[in-house]
Amino acid sequence: MTKLLLDYVKDAKTIGISGHIHPDGDCIGSVLSCYMYLKNALPLATIHAYAESVSNSFTMLSRVEELDTSYSFPEEPYDVFISLDCGSIDRLGRCQDEFLRAKRTVSFDHHITNTNFADENIVNAAASSTSEVLFDHMERELIDLPIAEALYLGIMHDTGVFKYSCTSEKTMCTVGYLMSKGIDTASLVDKSFYMKSFIQLKTLGCALSKAELGLGGKMIYTILTQEDIAKIGARMTDTEGIVSELRTTEGVEAAVFIREEAPGIYKFSLRSNGLVDVSTISSSFGGGGHKMAAGFTAEGSLDEIFTQVSAMIMLQI
Repeated sequence: MTKLLLDYVKDAKTIGISGHIHPDGDCIGSVLSCYMYLKNALPLATIHAYAESVSNSFTMLSRVEELDTSYSFPEEPYDVFISLDCGSIDRLGRCQDEFLRAKRTVSFDHHITNTNFADENIVNAAASSTSEVLFDHMERELIDLPIAEALYLGIMHDTGVFKYSCTSEKTMCTVGYLMSKGIDTASLVDKSFYMKSFIQLKTLGCALSKAELGLGGKMIYTILTQEDIAKIGARMTDTEGIVSELRTTEGVEAAVFIREEAPGIYKFSLRSNGLVDVSTISSSFGGGGHKMAAGFTAEGSLDEIFTQVSAMIMLQI
């Protein structure tokens, strides 16, 4: 019998929730849906959910403004701290210490590279997304429209609007149930996945203008430096989705988007069209993900790091 989400927080008076650094759609969707679900089910509990930032693409979700982006932690440790969509504890970023001092910890995830760092680890690598994993542990009658929208958005983003190979028959059954709650799917897909601000378009344009092909046209890559981002007036969240655009290039097996986080520190986002397992590449640099999508942050010489990544891709094509 499947253990329910409420079973993991039984008797808890204080609950903390967080996803990974640089949150994407699945991260925000799972964190927000978990937060709303527990707030509705446990009105007497103190529940806080944290997010490093929230992209403009997700601001249409109910109660998203309640996510704490300032990281205001209580003096006393949480009774339970829930990690969502994190393959390893360092991915919790500023919530890592808070997670470690919690009385009990729980992790829901779908990354095959998960290190099982919590007291209780609910990891399903066959699931499309952490939002799908979380749905499996929710009582159906407690899922209202706002929760359904957040879960739908999370699944939608990690499946590339249901076209990636991680989309299973079970995924579509889950999505069908969520739609039965009354989601305006056309609007949600358009606003959160396709619609971009002018700044996001300029950021994408800059990245595409700098793109290059490598490995005989089997790899595409580009980089945005801090200078590029500052010149456009963009935020880090405005770079989301660039690597997915690169992946659609004809003949390409792997896409690499590099973002300079600070001098000598680079965030690599990797995508595959099926032949390359990018999770193995990411894991070798201390990152995580799954076969089709992964990422890591590395410090050092960009040329040296990129050369290593290219060599690992070349061995798989």
